[in-house]
Amino acid sequence: MTDPEPQAGAFPGVRGHQQATAALMRALGRGQIHHALVLVGPRGVGKATFARGLACAMLCAQAPGRGCGECPTCRRVLLGLHPDVDWLLPDGKAGQISVDAARACHVRQSHAPYEAARHVIVVDPADALGEGAGNALLKTIEEPRPGIHFLLLTTNLQGMLPTILSRALPIRLGRLDDDDVLAILGKHAPDISPERRHTSVLLAEGSAGVAVELAGDPTLARIVDLLRQALIAVGEGPRAIFGGDQGPLWTAWTAATAVVETPEPAESDAPPDPVPAAKPAKGAAKSKKTSGDGPALQRGAVRRLTELWTLHLREQIRGRPGLPGLPGARGGPDEHVRTIGALQQLDARVERMGNVRLTLEQTLLDLSRARPG
Repeated sequence: MTDPEPQAGAFPGVRGHQQATAALMRALGRGQIHHALVLVGPRGVGKATFARGLACAMLCAQAPGRGCGECPTCRRVLLGLHPDVDWLLPDGKAGQISVDAARACHVRQSHAPYEAARHVIVVDPADALGEGAGNALLKTIEEPRPGIHFLLLTTNLQGMLPTILSRALPIRLGRLDDDDVLAILGKHAPDISPERRHTSVLLAEGSAGVAVELAGDPTLARIVDLLRQALIAVGEGPRAIFGGDQGPLWTAWTAATAVVETPEPAESDAPPDPVPAAKPAKGAAKSKKTSGDGPALQRGAVRRLTELWTLHLREQIRGRPGLPGLPGARGGPDEHVRTIGALQQLDARVERMGNVRLTLEQTLLDLSRARPG
């Protein structure tokens, strides 16, 4: 993700991750940066962006150890055009980094650096290195030439080759604050409504990539409308719950369980990181028709419904309004906790029940009967 405005004390383009940034700036200032760093963190928190910003700090002559973000060197790094920042990405059908690509990277680094004082190799993701590709890089990582640095990106340290991991230093990147996610989302999805933006940020749980994905998800608005109608139906009782296919509740259900065109995810979080709505949000996306039978689509809709409903209730338990544009749930915190329990039971039941709609109807009816008078 690219920061819409530079953040004080951060690497160029990076938002959040202050603790990791400060530690690496100190290491750079002392000239003691480890030659192989593993950037590990949840999907969508900006590991590739952090790698670009750190590469700026390592190569920039205008602001050594921090990166200015404005000089030709930094601009080329941020655009993925600098010869001393080499991205090693999956290039095979299985989503793995090929042995040939790893060998070519090894050859390139043997002649580096080309322009700057350092040469940075970004492996994204590091868990895409199989045994053959990993062995092709192992000697380089084990006995690096002066000025050669590796940044290995992963969501899962256990997925990495032990021989690679044992020679690297993990740097943990946590989830972003909601304000940071909101700022990033504002740049990449400026035209969405404030309600959609707020809902995407809440659901993303600190992942800007997930927030961008949700902002572009054509099904999210349908699930929100289904939740709206479910809340109304619980308040009104059996007449609304059993209002038939033409009633507001089941009209929303039909829309939420329809087959839609969804983006096909690209393979990598490589530069220039345009961040379209994909899962994860990387690279250029192309459309692909969602497939699946009716029950599978219905179960998916119920899972997303219960997720949104639970988030709506938790926000109200915290004293907040809940998801924007939705009616508040009746009752106090104790009632909300009981409703969350009922939603968890619904989630479990739909996985083993053949008639998903009937299971949802029963849960709505039970919630209606249990609501405060």
